[in-house]
Amino acid sequence: MSKPTYIAAIDIGTQSIIGAIAEKLPNKTIQIKAIEEAKTRPNAVVEGRVKDINSVLYEIKTICKKLTNQTNIPINKLYLFSSWLTKENNYKEWEVLFANVNGKHKESLTFLSVPNLLTSKADLFLTPAEQNNGCLFIDMGAGSTSYILRAKGQEDMKGIINIGGYLISNDLTYKGLQFEYAEKLKKRLGDAQPKKLEFPNKYISLKPDGPFDINQSISLLELSTMIEERVDDTARRILSKLMKNGMLKSEGCKIVLSGGACLLKHLPDWYADKTRLEVRIADAINIIDNDELSQSCNKPRYHTLLSLLLQGSEDCRAPKSTSWNPFKLPTKGGINSALDKAIETLF
Repeated sequence: MSKPTYIAAIDIGTQSIIGAIAEKLPNKTIQIKAIEEAKTRPNAVVEGRVKDINSVLYEIKTICKKLTNQTNIPINKLYLFSSWLTKENNYKEWEVLFANVNGKHKESLTFLSVPNLLTSKADLFLTPAEQNNGCLFIDMGAGSTSYILRAKGQEDMKGIINIGGYLISNDLTYKGLQFEYAEKLKKRLGDAQPKKLEFPNKYISLKPDGPFDINQSISLLELSTMIEERVDDTARRILSKLMKNGMLKSEGCKIVLSGGACLLKHLPDWYADKTRLEVRIADAINIIDNDELSQSCNKPRYHTLLSLLLQGSEDCRAPKSTSWNPFKLPTKGGINSALDKAIETLF
């Protein structure tokens, strides 16, 4: 019986850093053994770009320790993803920095990447019919949005724009809201289609984050209008060229949404109205085991992490190869043996 393969991965996002260990199963699915999450420190990741490497590496170190404590599986190799991170420019540098980050003892960790992860995600989350008939896969993160258009007989068209769900919440801070409150307001009451609001004139009291205690309020209509403007800006940058060139007109072409920001209320309906195409939210049911923990990870915000875990091939327990051997103090017997060999050489 072969030994199980365990994959460790971390997805670095603008709002959160999520890590997990999973076992790769023979039926080409994964079983999540542990998952951990930490809030990204303010301004550490901006629009998907890592700006404060040390704070990100500290969170990675903390998450890895928690995952190991839960599973007793040591992590020596880790698949890593951030929207703008490339192996050539960053991974080796990050390994050196990680060895020295906030600790008395140096710790080594090999960082790995999954080549063409966006393409791999489309392979995982699109059905055979969608692969055949053409599909626009849009991955909507907090800080950036990536897309890939798969059309029959043509090369994939890919792109990334620096707009994500984070900017919607950030827009609301101009009303004097704390960001955390704006994020909750967006998720609970925000709507991508103001025209579908049941009570558009209902007002919500706001508590501004400032030196003045001013009573403010915002109507659901105003809230959703602000959200729709940002949604429209994002979609226009993706769709305008594709629709103009007729690349979304093939029969049976669909749109599939993924990423945490795609759960905004009525967002699929908004895209369907604009493009006249069928729109759905991606589902990871076919790539995860049916145990409780794995099923709890079937959420769009975890789809990048799940893709890393499934596409990763190197066992996280494999020790990092080194070109040197640590110095060991010789035993008494070892000293005598070495002296005997030295004397034999001399005579």
